Amino acid sequence: MESKRKSSRLAPLALTVIMAMVLMPTPALAYLDPGTGSFVIQGIIAAIVGGGFAIKMFWGRIKSKFTGKPMTEDDDSDE
Repeated sequence: MESKRKSSRLAPLALTVIMAMVLMPTPALAYLDPGTGSFVIQGIIAAIVGGGFAIKMFWGRIKSKFTGKPMTEDDDSDE
């Protein structure tokens, strides 16, 4: 019975210690070289171009979804 009381008192203490360790700020000691900015810009441009390409590929399906008209054979060509 006594070991159960001891563990029930340790649980809040352990949780408090863990939360304090997680929430305490520590220096990152990180270095971002000049190429990092161009890498981020390249990723943003790639996402925009990829999204545009996906819209171009599925434009017939997107248009038919909003207009309610079924797709014609010309809209479904994969050329």
